[in-house]
Amino acid sequence: MDWIFQPTWFAELVADLTARLLDRRQAPRRMIANLAANYLDGTAVGSHVVKDISTKGAFIFADFQWPPGTIMTLTLELKCPDPPPPASVVLWTKVMRCTEDGLGVQFVFLSNGEKLSFADFWKGIPAFGAGTN
Repeated sequence: MDWIFQPTWFAELVADLTARLLDRRQAPRRMIANLAANYLDGTAVGSHVVKDISTKGAFIFADFQWPPGTIMTLTLELKCPDPPPPASVVLWTKVMRCTEDGLGVQFVFLSNGEKLSFADFWKGIPAFGAGTN
């Protein structure tokens, strides 16, 4: 019964529950080597590294923050010479969250054609690690 009075188990329980509540991912993420997200901000094309991606969204490393709710068009492309990468894919995205490291975006498919185009791109990219981190 002494364990009830030890604060460590309660702190661990609260930390675990908080992490589960804050993680609102709708699909498992996977890491992909050399995946870039390109966008046009009206003045120049910006290219940033994609940390991880799922069928619903991605996290993109960036040194800027766009407000949550911002809609933007991204071109995802694999930057590797061997084997030849699949064609790039253009997607509408919605900024869902911003951190010091970058931004989390949700993919917005306006048609079945866009969804199928992304599915083809998804099948063609080699993952170097799988997981939900």
